[in-house]
Amino acid sequence: MNEKERNDLQSTITHALQEMKAEAGDLFDIEKVNLAELQRRTGISRKRLRKLKEDGFIVKPHGRTGLRKDTTVLTGFTGIIDTQLMKGVTNSSSIKDKLDDGGYTGGLTQVKEYIKAHLDLVPAKRQIVAPQGNRGRRYSTGPGESYQMDWGFVDVEQGVDSKYRAACFAMICHHCGKRFVEFFPNAKQENLFIGMIHAFQRLGIPKYVLTDNM
Repeated sequence: MNEKERNDLQSTITHALQEMKAEAGDLFDIEKVNLAELQRRTGISRKRLRKLKEDGFIVKPHGRTGLRKDTTVLTGFTGIIDTQLMKGVTNSSSIKDKLDDGGYTGGLTQVKEYIKAHLDLVPAKRQIVAPQGNRGRRYSTGPGESYQMDWGFVDVEQGVDSKYRAACFAMICHHCGKRFVEFFPNAKQENLFIGMIHAFQRLGIPKYVLTDNM
């Protein structure tokens, strides 16, 4: 786990503990914290939470910090996971299916670990509110108000018997249907940001960007 992942994990745990403390008030005792409830809020396994509890819920550097290879089996696919997390999708099996479609050959464990370390990308849960009247009205947006984006993949032929899989970033305007498409060698997070910037340069900057499937 690198420093960023460690900080992200610490932020997730600290935020969940603060919520539980605010709800429990003076009755809150970090030594008696409900690990099942903490697991529900963070998505971190109870086994790992027990270890973290022994350290006062402080995420300490791993003994092999600095020895991990920069390139892992997830290299080139993190943008796909980030996009799914931004949609609120945290199911590792569902996300792995998306990765497999893009050519991922790794296992589920790596996906789970990445998700746990990047839960800060998941939008906050919406609060239940009173009914707002008729919900059957057609949803519409004004010019340049809302765009939608996602990743796709395509096999590119290179020569007679050679081909490779490329990542396709796409963004579309809800109002007029004008779209921007750009191809990348992979769906890494930096390529996601590059694609968004190029799309904004072509389409303009909207008020909102949705990450639901197109």
